[in-house]
Amino acid sequence: MFGRAFAFLPLCAALALAACQSAPPPPPKPTFYEDLASPMARVDENKALSMLNQYRAQSGIAPLTLDPRLSRIAEDYAKKMAAADKMGHDVDGHSLLGTRLKGYGYPFSNAGENVAAGYHTLAEAFSGWRQSPPHDRGMKDPEMTLMGIATAYNPNSKYKVFWCLIFAHPPVVTADGTLMGAGGAASATVLTIR
Repeated sequence: MFGRAFAFLPLCAALALAACQSAPPPPPKPTFYEDLASPMARVDENKALSMLNQYRAQSGIAPLTLDPRLSRIAEDYAKKMAAADKMGHDVDGHSLLGTRLKGYGYPFSNAGENVAAGYHTLAEAFSGWRQSPPHDRGMKDPEMTLMGIATAYNPNSKYKVFWCLIFAHPPVVTADGTLMGAGGAASATVLTIR
């Protein structure tokens, strides 16, 4: 009788130790669900590119390429919107997309942008743009080949996170070396703040 009790004791001890151990940590949250409402948060540009390209592929549209220069221009503009606590394509009266791109010396034949405020995650912003016909057209514009995206944070704003997504097509160089479309035409769409 005592033999059975002693044999059962190690099993009880093992179960008690197992219960004391902490559960394994949960898997990391996908970056498109990360909350960007903090000073050090940055949108995952590669995840945004991947999401947009998957979305474009569903409609048979060629993929975009991430352009670091466009991302820097988008970041500067997102910061400008955050500092002004205002979302729009011309927050200071002279910053329309075409003017901004030319001011940075960025050559383009066509460009467009989506801006937003109030979305805290890439998934929310992407969903909002997808549900807005003008923004959706911008994301699926087959003329565009490049993109840049950025966010900026303003802790004192009711929106907290400001978004800028820029699309562009570079100028075309003809066979004789002429640069076509260096001045470019720019279009812009605005996402209503939620």
